[in-house]
Formats: sequence, structure tokens, C-alpha cells
Amino acid sequence: LKCLVGGAWGRAMASDEDLWEALEGPSRSKRLRGAVTSPNLPPPPPNGSPPAPAPPPLPPPDERGAPPPAPPPAPPPDHAGLGGIAAPTRPPPPQRPTTCQGNSCTAKLPSEASLSSLCLPCRFSACNVFLGGRLLYHGLMKNNATNVVTVPLQGQIDLRTGRLKAGLFIEVRCLRVDASEWRHELGHCWPSGISLFVGDTRVLLRKPDAEHDQNPGPFDLSGWVLRSALDLTLNRPFKVSAAITAKKGEMWALALVLAQQITVEALCAQTRLRQIPREEQLRLDLERVRLWVTEHRPDRVDQQDTRCVEPPVLKLVCCTSLCRIVTAVRGVDCDHLQCFDLGSYLHTMRSMPPKHLWCCPVCDKPAPIHRLRFDAFAQSVLDSTEANVTEVLVADNGKWTVSATEEDDAGDDDSDDIYTPPPQPTQADLQQAALNLGRAFAAPAPPPQRQQARPQQQQQQQQQT
Repeated sequence: LKCLVGGAWGRAMASDEDLWEALEGPSRSKRLRGAVTSPNLPPPPPNGSPPAPAPPPLPPPDERGAPPPAPPPAPPPDHAGLGGIAAPTRPPPPQRPTTCQGNSCTAKLPSEASLSSLCLPCRFSACNVFLGGRLLYHGLMKNNATNVVTVPLQGQIDLRTGRLKAGLFIEVRCLRVDASEWRHELGHCWPSGISLFVGDTRVLLRKPDAEHDQNPGPFDLSGWVLRSALDLTLNRPFKVSAAITAKKGEMWALALVLAQQITVEALCAQTRLRQIPREEQLRLDLERVRLWVTEHRPDRVDQQDTRCVEPPVLKLVCCTSLCRIVTAVRGVDCDHLQCFDLGSYLHTMRSMPPKHLWCCPVCDKPAPIHRLRFDAFAQSVLDSTEANVTEVLVADNGKWTVSATEEDDAGDDDSDDIYTPPPQPTQADLQQAALNLGRAFAAPAPPPQRQQARPQQQQQQQQQT
């Protein structure tokens, strides 16, 4: 064996089969050849045992019969870790609407529907919902060409001054039609170069090669609207010319909007008109609550799942104003449990930068004003709880219980911490104070009088001297 192994190690081209054959003898190669040539035959019996009987021949193909049925498919794995609890089935995502979602607008969207679900005129109105109005003109712009726009201003001019009536503005708004994101569809932006004229006077110039630190908003033309008596008599239209310079393939549109200020209360009323009936909305909200609570249960998350386990807590305090919610709303694409207040959300969007404009304050998903929906479930909780309740614990069947309240300062036993305002002075007290103030300034104050020393103190002073 030593010689065989040594010889095998000494050969440079030796293989493992040669080594095993040298160790076990030629019987190994014979067994391997038999296994290769007759794979269906059973292995040979050991020495001294009778040979195994040959297997019966297979019947003809016509007499074999049907093959055995296939086993049933295995059930899907239970990610929750508990076989008795079925995983919730989330409904498919809603399809993109085919009609415009603007206020009382039923225009059909093109096949390549916009990301904001609005047609082009409604997109111009949604550029600034706090300064709404009606469109005087809107249309596509030709690149490297002069586009002339004429709009009538009948009934919008003050006859005494020749200018627009009080509270009205004329804005020039520009949008990119083929925007890549939904927030760019709703946000005003200028092309790389634009030149704007009112009559023969240039009022705006942006050169393509110039560096612009910021992209200004819509341009106000109210200062250039001055109509003479002859213009009003002949009903001459207001003429605006624009020429743009944009990159190849970009599509831009221009609009003239007769705008006026819109209050938050008016926007809230417009949002209420777009809502579905409350009973139907409550049914949808209960299903959404059931799915959310079931998916975020602690027993639904195994060790390999990286989702965050959130308690089913609904806070009744708005995350934008830190006050109690009055009108509970959420975005159409939002599936979380938390909602926010409609009025506080609109007040916040008034001064929000364009990067975070019209985003949900909870999940940062798109939540423009035309895609806000009332939360009927949260509103029912708000209507059924006291004013000091701050959050409730929600179950998957829609039931809830109060989990936190705001402590009342009036119930504190420590009277030192309670602030008591001073009594309000009466009219007689104010008159007397005014008289005393006048005397104090009119007569000089008397000099301070020194206290006379007592007799014992005088004697002691004399003895010391």
C-alpha cells in the first residue's frame, strides 16, 4: 500500500479513480461499469445470499390505465407564524381616473393620463388655489415663435379709473405639459427663456443663458391694465404677446387668469361638495381600518420581516396645528390610520415651500386639495368623545376605547400653581388714578423727613462725644 500510494503521489497526472482502483482493486471499476450500463437493475446481492427475483415485465401501453392523480398544491406559507389566523387580503389599487377630478369638471383625460388627474385648464387653476378665478385664455406655446393672446375685459374695468375693479388681478401662469412628476404638474414654472409684452412694452424678460437664483411665481399684469374711455367704448381687447425658448421635445402652455383671493373657509366648502355620501365613506373607512390593524398586529410580524409594528392608536390632535381635529381628512392614496384637520392643512399649505407642497403630513404621499377625502370613521370618533380626549385605541372591528386624555388644570389641588387674574378697575378707580397722577406731576414731592432720635440714644451720643 505504501508503494502504491507513493507511486500514485509520484505521478504528476494521477487521478482519484486510479488511486481508488489501486486501493480497492479491479472490483470497483466493474461495479461502476455495471451501474452505468444497467441503471435499472437492482444492486447485486451480497456474497452467500440468493439472487433477488427479477421485476415483473411492464404491461402494454394500452393496458396501463390512467396515471395517478397529481397531489394537491401546497398551501401558501403563513408569514404570521400562526396557522389559525388568515392573512388579510388587500383590495387591488384603484385605477387611474379617466375624467378630470377638478371642481364640476367632466373633461376626459387623454390616454396618457396626467399624474395629477386634472385636465390642462384645471391644472392652471390648481397652481394657486388661494388665488382662484376664471381662465381668460389658455393654450400651447410654440417654441422660438411669437404667440399673440387677446382677451376681452368687459365688465372687469372700473369706469372711473380705467383699471381693474378692486380685488381682481390678472396673472400670467405657465406650465410644462409633459411634466415628469405630479408636483411639477401643479406648480407654476417658466421655461428657460421667455419674453412677455403688453402691447409694445416688454414687461418680463428671462434669458436662457442667464443664471436665475430662483424660479419666481406667476407674473402679475394688473399694473399694466389701463383702459382709456375710447378703449372701453370700442370694447378693444387686452393684447399680450409671449415668446419662449425651451429645450427640444418640451411642451409648454400659457394662461391668463382673472384671479381673486379665496379664503380657507371657501376652500373647505368646495372640498365638502366633492365628497361621497357619508354612509358609503364610513363603510370604506371601516374596511381600511380592519386591514391596517390586522397587518400591524405583533403576531403578524416574524423575525425575518423588517416592518415596524405600530400600535393601533388614532390621535385626535392634528399633527400640523397641534390642536384638536375639527374636520378629519386624508389623501386618497393614504392607507394609514392617522388623519389630519382640513383647515389646519390648508393654512399650512399657504406658506409651504414648493418641494413639500400638497404632501400628506403623515406619509408624504400626494394629497392635493382635489384628492382629499373625509375620514368618516375618525369623524365619528371625534363627535362621540369629550374635548379633553387626545387619542383612542382602535380594534380591527371598528370599536375603540379612550387611551389618553388631556389633564385639566382646574382639578389640581395645589392652589399655588393656579393663576388668579387681578380684578378689573372700575370707572371711578380710573378717574381717581388720573386725578392722583395729575397732582403728582403738578406739585413737587416733599423732602423726606428724618426720624428724631430717642432721649436715651441722645444721652449715649453725648457721653461718647
